This record gives sequence, C-alpha cells and structure tokens, in this order.
Amino acid sequence: MLIALYILLALLAMLIVFNVIMAWKLSSMLLHPRIYAYDTVVDEEVKRGHFTREWYDATVHLEDFTLRSPFGYDLHCALWPREEGVSFADGRRRVVVLVHGFTYCLLGQIKYAAMFHDLGFDCVLYDHRNHGLSGRAPTTMGAFESKDLAFVCDWARGQYGEDAILGTLGESMGAATVMLHAGLDPRLSFVVEDCGYSSLTGELKSELKNRFHLPAFPVMPIASLFFRLRGGVFFREVRPADALKKSVSTPMLFVHGDADELVPPQMQQECFDAKPGKKTLWLVPGATHAECYGCDPVGYREQLTRFLSDNGLLG
Repeated sequence: MLIALYILLALLAMLIVFNVIMAWKLSSMLLHPRIYAYDTVVDEEVKRGHFTREWYDATVHLEDFTLRSPFGYDLHCALWPREEGVSFADGRRRVVVLVHGFTYCLLGQIKYAAMFHDLGFDCVLYDHRNHGLSGRAPTTMGAFESKDLAFVCDWARGQYGEDAILGTLGESMGAATVMLHAGLDPRLSFVVEDCGYSSLTGELKSELKNRFHLPAFPVMPIASLFFRLRGGVFFREVRPADALKKSVSTPMLFVHGDADELVPPQMQQECFDAKPGKKTLWLVPGATHAECYGCDPVGYREQLTRFLSDNGLLG
C-alpha cells in the first residue's frame, strides 16, 4: 500500500514538473522567439513569390531612421516616401503605418507598402521590439507592441500634419497589434488587419491542441503566469476582438485565408462581429497563414483600393 502511494506521488510530481517545463517553454517561445535575420528577409520574400529581387532593387527606396520607444529601447523604422509630385485634391497627405508579424521584420511589409505607395501614400514601416534591428525587450504578442504603434503614429502625425489621412495595416501578430491599437486611437482613418487572432488565449489553446496535442489545462495558466512575470502581461489581457468594440468610427478591412493553419478562420469572424461601424470582410480561398497576398495579389490590390475608395480615403 505504501509503495503504491509512493509511486502515485512520484507520478504526480513528474506530471507537475512536465507541465511546469512545458509552460516555461511556451512562455519562452513567445517572449523570446527565434527571429529572422534582417538581411535574409528580402530573399525570403522573393522565395515566397511576393516580388522579384530586380523589382525590389529598382523600385523600393527606404529611408532608415530610429525612434526611441517610451519603454526605453530603439525602434528601427523606415520611410518609403510618396512619389515626387503626388498630391490629392484636398491637400492632405495619405500615410500608412505597416506592422509586421511574429519573428519577421519591416521588410516583410514591402509587398503591402507597394500597394499603398502606388496609390500615393507615404509608407512608414518599423521593426517591433525584439525583432529586426529594434532594441531587445520581451515580445508581448501585441500588448506593448500596440503602445509602440501608438508612438509611431504620433510621430507620423507630427511629420505629416494632424489632418493627414493616417491608417494602419498589420499581418498576424501585427494584425493583433493594429486591432489593439484601433481601440485606443479614434483619430485613425482606417485599419487593415490580415490574419490576426481574436484572443491570445484562444490562439494558444488552438496551437497546443493542433501542434503539440496537449490540453490547455494546466499548461496555459502556468504559462500565462510566467508570461506575466517575465513580460508584464497575462495571456487574457491580449484580446484584440474586445479592443475592437471601442473602435466605432474607424473603417476596417478584415482579411483572412480560409486555409489558415495557424490562426483559425473563425477568429476573423469573431473580430469582424466585435467591430461596430464600417467594416469589410474578405476571406481568401485557399490562402494559408499570412499568404493572402501571395495567394491573390491582384485581388488583394482590388479589395484594398475598393475599401479605401468606398470610405472616401483616396480623395
């Protein structure tokens, strides 16, 4: 009887240790991800068929600069100015801030910037904290990143005028970031979110089930505690869909692939349903995660142009 009890206690201890280790690893994967080296991303985009190296070298002219985040690290930024001579009838500048995804960098947003640039926009790109050439700080999956985005948008308004038509586009974690920010900034003229998650908790539960074949409990609560102790945020605090409930006046375009294997397509619907006011939904047939543009670049350009035009943002 006593031996059986010892065995049971040993198994329980092993289970506890296993779950703590898994929770620590999960929090570490989020807080300190393995990021793409900055100088490899253009080649990665070429390999994915998003553009050619010849087009990039001949067309894209980025002006690098640095902003100091209120949280104490540098944000590496780049400006792709509008073409010389471009103007709009109302005399207002058109500006978009582009927000990249998890483990990537600002160069991954060039494909989206090209569409806006062709429409006469000034394009502002930047690397998240802990990504690209920006300073190192824990990745918080949109929580503190959305505050950095607010800082970059304030810089853009100072640069181009408070009356500028200014919007944001984000991909994946960048999409979660722009949604979280949209709830804080009613001055935004538009928002485009591409394959963002409705909640970090829901996204991680899906990943634990589909990729690791693990139940959410007890790994998730322990990992969330580690995430808070190490990064300053609980998982439950990162809820883009809830943030959108406060974004009443800003037109928003929701883009998602119906074959997204990482962020379930139903999360797009959750975000779309949460957003009041003007909104447009585009579900891209056959597109996997962050590949809506790659799957249908012509359709993407048409959807974006129609969205901006229908909301009176192209002058």
